[in-house]
Amino acid sequence: MKKIMVGLIIFTLTLSVTASVRVITYNVLNFGGNDEDRLPFFETIFNDVDADLFLLQEIEDGIGGELLLSVINNGTNDFSGARYLNGPDTNNFLIYRNSLITFGSQDTIATDLRDISEFELIIDGNLIRFYSCHLKASEGYENERLEEVTKLRNHLSQLNEGSEFIIVGDMNFYTSSELAYQKFIADEGNNIGRAEDLSDQVGEWHNNSNYTEVHTQSTRSTQFGGGASGGLDDRFDFIFSSYQLNNGAGIEYIDETITSFGNDGEHFNMSINDGTNSVVSPEVADALYEASDHLPVFADFNTIISSEPMIVVRIPNIEEEWQQGTEHIIEWVSSSFNDNVKIELQDETSEEREVLAASTENDGEWTWDIPLEQLLGDYKIVISDAVDGNPIDESNNPFHIIEPTTDYTIYEIQYSTTGPSPLEGVQVITYGIVTAVGDYGFFLQDGTGAWNGIFVYEYGTTISQGDEIDITATVAEYYDKTELADIEEYIVLTSGNLLPEAISLSTINVNQEDYEGVLVQVNNAECIDDSLGNGEWLVDDGSGEIIIGDLMYAFVPEIGEFYDIIGVVDYSYSSFKIEPRYSNDINITSSVQESIVNIDFDLYNYPNPFNPSTTIFFELTAKNAKNAKITIYNLKGQKVKNLSPSLCHPEFIEGQGETQYSVTWNGHDNNDQPVSSGIYFYKLISGDFKHTKKMLLLK
Repeated sequence: MKKIMVGLIIFTLTLSVTASVRVITYNVLNFGGNDEDRLPFFETIFNDVDADLFLLQEIEDGIGGELLLSVINNGTNDFSGARYLNGPDTNNFLIYRNSLITFGSQDTIATDLRDISEFELIIDGNLIRFYSCHLKASEGYENERLEEVTKLRNHLSQLNEGSEFIIVGDMNFYTSSELAYQKFIADEGNNIGRAEDLSDQVGEWHNNSNYTEVHTQSTRSTQFGGGASGGLDDRFDFIFSSYQLNNGAGIEYIDETITSFGNDGEHFNMSINDGTNSVVSPEVADALYEASDHLPVFADFNTIISSEPMIVVRIPNIEEEWQQGTEHIIEWVSSSFNDNVKIELQDETSEEREVLAASTENDGEWTWDIPLEQLLGDYKIVISDAVDGNPIDESNNPFHIIEPTTDYTIYEIQYSTTGPSPLEGVQVITYGIVTAVGDYGFFLQDGTGAWNGIFVYEYGTTISQGDEIDITATVAEYYDKTELADIEEYIVLTSGNLLPEAISLSTINVNQEDYEGVLVQVNNAECIDDSLGNGEWLVDDGSGEIIIGDLMYAFVPEIGEFYDIIGVVDYSYSSFKIEPRYSNDINITSSVQESIVNIDFDLYNYPNPFNPSTTIFFELTAKNAKNAKITIYNLKGQKVKNLSPSLCHPEFIEGQGETQYSVTWNGHDNNDQPVSSGIYFYKLISGDFKHTKKMLLLK
């Protein structure tokens, strides 16, 4: 008998799994560029949660997104942000860790209230789509939420079979029986877009103590800052994944990691920082209370490394408008693929393709000079392997070839008798001199007078005051302020130019749209309120009030003091305001009482300029001198030194019934610390009368 030996060889497939990726969703409660006071709280939260991918809802403007990115980076460049796309309401914003995630492209899914954002990201060679939602709030709007989820699921159903995705956001579901929730998880004929809730805590969440550990709103028992109140009693913030996500490929959910951050299950109907919180420090609990009325929710994922070649078209991708005769950069990213690529232009009407580049380096960028004779219409960019066409990708949405932009003056952009600019939404070319520069943009003016100024939004701008520029940008209305946004390009023609002369106005006349963005001056305006909040104060020259802001320069005024003020006119929070640019824009003047009574203190100091000390001289009758005092201020209006009358040295003046007094200032503040070089004001007050002079300390 012959024996046959059968060898059984067992192959073990080892999946290469990387370190986990933490994904967080967070409704940040209407956060915008004017909410910097909440940044320290977000910084505390973000440092503690240590996430890799942030999907944020209720972002009011691009500045808000950039501010949150800055606190997450905390002085590094570890994180980047997606493009801020301004929709019809508050918007979503994505921030990702550069070392783990490659940004592919982004898109929006329009709904009746707010856009749903789509982000295509590459993680370890896998294309994963993330969706950030903020569905219609409140009970009684279940049908509206169902419509929003239906639009998202219809979009998902068009993806390729096996596509993996994560859906996050503020869903405003009160119960898992709600039709919109059921639409997410329903078993339908097309299940490409079917999702599953990563939490197993399903049921009637609203005001139900059985679900205390998954509640995410509200962090506050009392209402403030525009947020909800009532304490933690609703599960509104969710993370869904594509159905049966854990299939041994792509991204894998790590079981039981979904967490309502900061919720210890012991704060039902209470503020998150009431008493002791057993899962976060008191500092973090306080930050969660102050930052937003929602808790962030996070979940951890592993990814299986993929070597499948991939190309993702990044730009154009979101229905951009490109003009005939202009230059644009086509962008893409690739994974596990380094060969040359072919770039084609696909006509969306005929579906015919024109080769723009038969073979170009796969470096992620290619510049296209659009011919002046390029036909107007809708197109997509198709990028593929230059040899065999695989891998391949195309723009998610068509972009539009349009006619060249027309030149307009700032006056033509601004002038309107009905409110918004007649050119709202139009890309324009305009010209002007930069009159002021702030953190979030600059003011541009062409000539002097009404309708000749405008604000240009550019966060972190490198432009300088006095630059003469040509700019191509889109006219936008930002909460009723006309501005230039979405800058296509600007060219600095010359630098160091003289600025247009500030137009002199009464304080009441500054409060009109005619002077929005224009350099103006008001004179002898009395401070009638020194603390409106947010660094703003109020002045009136007798004609009516105007707000003085601190967009570019913060000044501490004194009630009853009179000022000459120069600045550009801005409009925010439904109010016009003058925005001084630096210390020289604010000068203290004499009071009305002084000019009426014609009191002459013969006030002066010597030497002036001085170093290290100067003597201040003034003349008063003995009666007036009894309650006289001298105060030193810096250019910001802050008190530096109070000079005691007991330090004054009297010298009687024959025949005048007055006495000359003198007091020496040694250049030190009230803490006896030497002050820096610069301009200082000294103010003499005697009874109801005041007089102010200027002096210069040189070191």
